[in-house]
Amino acid sequence: MHELSICQSMLRVVDGAMKAHEGSKLLRIFADVGRGSTVEPQLLREAFDVLVTGGPYEGAELVINDIPLAGRCRSCGRAFEYREIALGCPACGSASVDIESGLELSVRELEIDD
Repeated sequence: MHELSICQSMLRVVDGAMKAHEGSKLLRIFADVGRGSTVEPQLLREAFDVLVTGGPYEGAELVINDIPLAGRCRSCGRAFEYREIALGCPACGSASVDIESGLELSVRELEIDD
């Protein structure tokens, strides 16, 4: 369950932002999680709940923006969204594809009460 260590890293980002903006209470974290990032959103939520319970961020909400894994084939030019992990273009089978989204894993925004 690498989601626990990922969530710890996210909270270090939050710590820095809270200090920089002198926020008193964290309300929400908005995170982008791509389907190709190998992070399971439900496990990330569970790790978040465990880590914030009893701490300075207790009561904060983790809002996950689920980003589909999408690409474009260099051979036939077709844009597509992967429904499952695959290596090639679903239209022509070419392995020459560019991944356009779905590998993201980032804290996009924080909602802080001053």
